[in-house]
Amino acid sequence: MPQHSIREDIPNKNSFILRLAGKKVTHLENVILDETIVEIVDQDGVVKEVTLRIALAIFRKQEIFKDKALGIKRNHIPFKFFLLPDEPQNPDFCRLSHTINNIAVFDFEPYNSNQAIWMRCVQLYWQAKAILLPNKIFNLITDTTQLFSLVQQLIPPQAFENLKLETDAETSLYKLLAIGESDIISWANTQGIDYPFKNFEELFIHILKSRFQMDVQEQAFALKPLWKNQKDAKRHHRGWLKFLNNHDLGAKTEAEYNKILMDMEWEGYPLIVLKSPSIHKPFKNIWQSYLKTQRALVKLIDTDLYWKDNIPYQTKHTNRRLPIQGIVTNEGKFEWVWELQSR
Repeated sequence: MPQHSIREDIPNKNSFILRLAGKKVTHLENVILDETIVEIVDQDGVVKEVTLRIALAIFRKQEIFKDKALGIKRNHIPFKFFLLPDEPQNPDFCRLSHTINNIAVFDFEPYNSNQAIWMRCVQLYWQAKAILLPNKIFNLITDTTQLFSLVQQLIPPQAFENLKLETDAETSLYKLLAIGESDIISWANTQGIDYPFKNFEELFIHILKSRFQMDVQEQAFALKPLWKNQKDAKRHHRGWLKFLNNHDLGAKTEAEYNKILMDMEWEGYPLIVLKSPSIHKPFKNIWQSYLKTQRALVKLIDTDLYWKDNIPYQTKHTNRRLPIQGIVTNEGKFEWVWELQSR
């Protein structure tokens, strides 16, 4: 008989950001639903002031819609709220958070319940990212211990560790694009390439969307399993780091890397510009910080999910890939079990 054990690296709760309008609240249980006014960002990116009761109803409706779109039914939807302090950075924080949260939109319908649950879990992971990443950029919640504690209540331990690594790398990229925007635009002009973004933040979001589509969506819907040898994947990742760090790899190899970046267009163009020694000297520390966060991402390879015939597989303690099964609990949480086939 198959044996099962609960996995702990898939998000299973919903999170929302509330900005209190003119009122300080330290504990949600002390909030009066019909008297407390909060600011929320609706699906169109518009900031609105509503009562907390209305906000709860809006959020619940949104999550039910997302579940229904994937054919998922839950008896209960657990929520976790983040109450933001009333600071000048709030509008920028909320705008960026809203945009990041909306990146995790799939272009295809799931083939089965496993894919549906996995897609929903990815969306919940991005909800958590939509809190942690903007805060690393704007430093709105200065007590990171408290923030980490809250985020850890949304996603399991391994997912949280992955999220910290990803958001560190994405924060360093955001800072690079901000300080190097003029150099990137100048380079594009010399190459006869149109710069289609209003500002560097639009470019940043474009890169996040492109990576989501290539690294997340395409893997799940690939006709053939994208199974990679982990050692080869890590070697490939480290090869890119050497190139970005201007190691002497030989003219032929460097030309190949440059061509790949050019073919990636606006996901690759900024790296061509910013890796140049003549360009990145004014912000050398930021560039080195970026490379450091990219080195740390190699750890994520060990937790990669693999798909074969629309069935998810993952390694467990060894390099052996085993199928996993997604389930929805009575509490409205998503859990995954290993399917260890008996011999």
